[in-house]
Amino acid sequence: MTVVETTTIRVRRGTQRRLAQEAKLAGTSVIELLDAAVDLWEEQRLLTSMDESYAKHGDAIREEMKAWEALPDGWPDDD
Repeated sequence: MTVVETTTIRVRRGTQRRLAQEAKLAGTSVIELLDAAVDLWEEQRLLTSMDESYAKHGDAIREEMKAWEALPDGWPDDD
């Protein structure tokens, strides 16, 4: 068995009950549930940032894409 370093965090009692219930429904531990929740939170933040960036720079991006598509060979290969 692998030893995983952990620490204690404080949450409201109601939140602790919700976490325990969700972990039980998912068949996992509260620690794994929290790890997954943080991963999803970070992904959501990244997607929101990308969306905001595209909203701000979308016109320039679309113009650049048109320039690439206009090249004789189309999009360059990454290889």
